[in-house]
Amino acid sequence: MTLRDALRQGSAFLSEKGPSASETPALDASLLLASALGITRDKLLASAPDPIIEADLRKFEDLLGQRAAGAPVAYLLGGKEFWGHDFHVDRRVLIPRPDTELLVELAFAFGDELAHRSGRPALRVHEACTGSGCVAISLAMERPGWLVSASDLSEDALEVAAVNARLLLGDRAAALALSKSDLLAGPLGSAGCFDLILANPPYVGSAEALGLSAAWGEPLMALDGGPDGLGPYRRLIPQASAILGPGGCLLLEADPSQAAELRDILASVGLLAVETRADLAGLARVTLGRKPWTN
Repeated sequence: MTLRDALRQGSAFLSEKGPSASETPALDASLLLASALGITRDKLLASAPDPIIEADLRKFEDLLGQRAAGAPVAYLLGGKEFWGHDFHVDRRVLIPRPDTELLVELAFAFGDELAHRSGRPALRVHEACTGSGCVAISLAMERPGWLVSASDLSEDALEVAAVNARLLLGDRAAALALSKSDLLAGPLGSAGCFDLILANPPYVGSAEALGLSAAWGEPLMALDGGPDGLGPYRRLIPQASAILGPGGCLLLEADPSQAAELRDILASVGLLAVETRADLAGLARVTLGRKPWTN
């Protein structure tokens, strides 16, 4: 059997299981076969006529079985690309989504503008609910002059974030301060401590989150935002407002249906220039507000 034959059979197997197993059977099969072989997907496609050895075929079939049972491809591969970098992920953390890259894009835009206006290039930046650390690490990689920190309530998630910091920041990993915190509670800082605060907190309603966690295998803690999904925001927004410095910006990812209420909450704590930005699909994704430059 050639690699091409194995790939065709794997794709057909996932297709037969239906969209509940895989909505992209050909892509998933190619990624899983490349993983079983320990090569890149590009090399796999270039080596399609080559024979596959029995041990690799068995590995591939095992991965296909797990995928058909609902295991996400990212967990099976042990990684997910985000902002052009490969992050380690496993069942201790939420799988990074492309939508979340908007948080990074906006952080750079608002951060660079704030640094220019304030004359302080070493911005103080914090990400709450960091999970795998993909947002905070992406910021630290491209803005080494920024003082970036991140927190999470889950010790498991912080372990994964630390792994990614070592993998992607290398000798600079220690500069990324990681701490355990319930949102922004605890000794994260005092008034005026941060220029940017970012968060992608749990925002799925509790009933739906339970089903999604069971189906996807992602941690319930990273999904469950309380009865209406907005519980974490109601606590986080006042916390953030208290520790943002003059002109500082709070950026929050949320479900598009939550944007209007988030804008109301941001305005209620005195943040200005409140708005929602759309992702590449045109969906309201990141809602933000700014601290006044003077009291």
